[in-house]
Amino acid sequence: MKSNQLKAYLSDDLPHSESLLVERHVEECSYCQSELEKIGGELREIRVLGDIPPLPDAFTEEVANKLAHLPFPFQAQDERMQVALNKPINWKKRSMDIMKKTAITVAGLAAAVTFGTMVSPTFANYVNSLFNTVNQADGGMKNAAAEGYVQEVGKKVTDKGITVTVKEVLADPTRIALIFEMVDKDGKKLDFKAGEYGGEFTLTDNAGKDLNPEGDGWRWGKYGDYMLISKNLRDVFDSAEKVPDELTVGFAFNKIRGTEGSWKLDIPIDMKKAKEVAKTIEINQEYTSPQGVVIKLDNIMTVPSASLLSLETHWNEQRNKEYWKLIEEKGWNDAPEEPRKEMRLTPGEIMQDFLTSYNLAYEILDEKGKRIAGRDDTFFKTLNGIEKNSVHSISSGRGEGDSQTMEWWHGFTPFTGYEKLTFKLHSIYLNEPASFEAKIALDELNKQPVTVENSGSTFTFSKFHLKTTEEEEKIGGYKSEGKGGIIEFEATLPKDIVYITDWKAKDEAGNVYSVSMDHSDGEYIRGKDGRVQFKSALFIDGLEKQPKELTISYGIQEHQYRDVNWEVPIQLDK
Repeated sequence: MKSNQLKAYLSDDLPHSESLLVERHVEECSYCQSELEKIGGELREIRVLGDIPPLPDAFTEEVANKLAHLPFPFQAQDERMQVALNKPINWKKRSMDIMKKTAITVAGLAAAVTFGTMVSPTFANYVNSLFNTVNQADGGMKNAAAEGYVQEVGKKVTDKGITVTVKEVLADPTRIALIFEMVDKDGKKLDFKAGEYGGEFTLTDNAGKDLNPEGDGWRWGKYGDYMLISKNLRDVFDSAEKVPDELTVGFAFNKIRGTEGSWKLDIPIDMKKAKEVAKTIEINQEYTSPQGVVIKLDNIMTVPSASLLSLETHWNEQRNKEYWKLIEEKGWNDAPEEPRKEMRLTPGEIMQDFLTSYNLAYEILDEKGKRIAGRDDTFFKTLNGIEKNSVHSISSGRGEGDSQTMEWWHGFTPFTGYEKLTFKLHSIYLNEPASFEAKIALDELNKQPVTVENSGSTFTFSKFHLKTTEEEEKIGGYKSEGKGGIIEFEATLPKDIVYITDWKAKDEAGNVYSVSMDHSDGEYIRGKDGRVQFKSALFIDGLEKQPKELTISYGIQEHQYRDVNWEVPIQLDK
């Protein structure tokens, strides 16, 4: 993704459809995450922890069976977070607002506390760990806790009447995670609220070398009654062997719940034990789909908190030729030759970014063909129901400039206890141009619903609302912010189309408005014929009075291709 597009995103200069594209890409591209965090100039910026996957349905049974031999009671909690992974993470609201508003300073930090090495599995079966009992923990964290790769820390620092305690640390070659507790002078726990904390984190080796000089990639988030701060180590080290035997995490808060002060700790971490049990299975199998997407399954690395599957993808020569032919024919090769006067991308550049974006869905099967894990990168994961045991907090991707070549690292609850597994490709998702248009007379719409069939889609528009205030309001069951128009609808998409975007609206005077589709309450299901059906609403940004008519259109559809046939046997040591 281009740097100028990221800059435009940060400065709110992109239409909603472009912002949505950026958010979907950045969520799993560690390179662009780093670029976003660099662009803030002199501010050192930290992004907020995104949604954590819910526990799988069979989690309680699986862990209880696994620990049945232990001599003490084990009480696994399977209460689900009220976080829906079938809804997109809103980077703008959950991350970038914080990045733009929170200035991180380090001057004058004092009260430093340094203490000895904190992590090594000196007591196996540490099932009472906060990583094991807090509902937001993913299955990999629980596994690491049960195997003894989490240890109590209990070190603390106090300033301005606020005490920060590092309760526990989890560390292995895929990630480092720390659980913090913050209390006031009366011992009352301080809740985590984004934007009310300021600080920075460092990662160094035993020689003091800064291993993460940009200071990026640290995730913050509420974790039960605590705060969880974590770092994906795969963004720093591309193999377990390259992880140093000793690491030090340093943190320095300068603001807690709006109170300025100085809270600083250095936390040495022994990585040797976790490295010793890390296993990497080389696979090196390759497949080319009928659409020209080349997928190479490189390896699987298993450590105490995760199994990390590495893939590489790119387009073959034929698909690349067809893509550039389409770009030329449609006039979408319109990048300006002269320096830009504004950051906004051209229409062609927007289409190029959409059309070069692609995703995968696949399953990991045991010897009996039962799915033990699944990854599905469609926007609404309930459509296929194959997502299982994914650890999204350590999943990432990296692209090579404007190329269609990508590297992916997908985390799962550890693949332990199996001798053989099978990787089975389920789907490939490609964005394609669409040409849906619906001309709607708004006076007629307010009297009765209007049904439009176009380009294989069927839309029934039911109500039009005019929102005249800037404040957030709930209108027609949907929350909207800013002035504009709202149109409710039900839709059935064409066969094999699972998502649509790049919306626009044009009134009878030729004025064009940016349009966003509400995702908060949109229930995506498959009808009996397999086609996607859903209810939602469109927000027409900046519409201040009701026009006579609106022409609604979308320009991109995500096509799910199931005509893939690739299975890879994987031999594991039980």
